[in-house]
Amino acid sequence: MTSSAVLLRPFTRHSASVHVAGNVARSRDREGIRHSLLDCYVEGWAETDFVRILAATAPDYRLHDPYVGSFSRWSLHEYFDCVCAGLSRMGAVSRADMAFVLRGPVDSRAEGLEFWREAPRIGLTGTTRIEVGEHGVISERVAYDLNLASDLLRRTSQPSRG
Repeated sequence: MTSSAVLLRPFTRHSASVHVAGNVARSRDREGIRHSLLDCYVEGWAETDFVRILAATAPDYRLHDPYVGSFSRWSLHEYFDCVCAGLSRMGAVSRADMAFVLRGPVDSRAEGLEFWREAPRIGLTGTTRIEVGEHGVISERVAYDLNLASDLLRRTSQPSRG
């Protein structure tokens, strides 16, 4: 229906309530889709399942980790390789060890939802802020707690001085 056809229809209380109800239903549908995509994303990280993670991300997705770098949805697999390499001094670290449990949200603001983030097998803990849009997760920004694992990862990300 064109906008001119809408303007030609008589305006009644019934047509207004149908229009408002339709907008509310579409808004609920969008929120439901966002929650579903966020759930898929969180589950993907808990299972280190790239397919689930990528299925929940928007085309312009970015992951920013202050110790490892920034990654797009197309380079996300490199993130896991970089973290494994950075923590290899602790011993062999596998992809299964990279399962991140996200709990929350503990805080929500205009710029996203904040979650507690933990990889219990390797000792990385901190928070992460996730922004979800209509087409999936747009961005994730990681912040670490100071502990042995994050200190090791931080040191391996800095150029050696010597």
